[in-house]
Amino acid sequence: MIRNIIFDWSGTLVDDLPAVWKAINHVFVRSGKEPFTLENFRQEICLPIQKFFDQHPPGVSMAQVQEWFHERFRQVQDEVEPLPHARPFLELCRERKIRTFLLSALPAVHYEPQAERTGFGAFIGRPYLGVPDKRPAILELLKENQLAPVETLFIGDMQHDIETAKHGGVFSCAVLTGYSRREQLQTSGPDLMVAHLEELRDVLEANDWVFT
Repeated sequence: MIRNIIFDWSGTLVDDLPAVWKAINHVFVRSGKEPFTLENFRQEICLPIQKFFDQHPPGVSMAQVQEWFHERFRQVQDEVEPLPHARPFLELCRERKIRTFLLSALPAVHYEPQAERTGFGAFIGRPYLGVPDKRPAILELLKENQLAPVETLFIGDMQHDIETAKHGGVFSCAVLTGYSRREQLQTSGPDLMVAHLEELRDVLEANDWVFT
């Protein structure tokens, strides 16, 4: 039975794709590179983010990349909106006393205003933020919180999320509300793939929260 849920943030609970796309393009324009179309960006973006910039080197230091990215993201992050079905799912987790965690590459400086504005921060038991690579981080999360992997589900929208779940030995659910397309996520072999969190709720409720 699922007693613990680890959430990704971007593309899983909130829609920040337009804001991140604009911020990444700001980096590319500042470094003299051609900006991405939204479709190309969705095809190319990957985590850890260093891997993305290794494939698309802007010709500047990572420190400069981060400075330009955060400079633009602060200007556009008010565009970040809660995803449909996210709040009811979080409310259900609270009702069922599911322990909730967040494992996200998003830095605290951006998470905190988003969490406050959406109200989602109140539903997250413990956030792990600014995580460059979620694979070692999930092992730390499981150990620190004494979570049994067989009782834990990780929900995310990117291949790295599914790879992270497998690395931690927990169940994985891919949602199609974020960055990666169905065909991209399928290559990582998630235990379950759903259109959105309402569909996941229906699956869990139908199986009395037993994940097999």
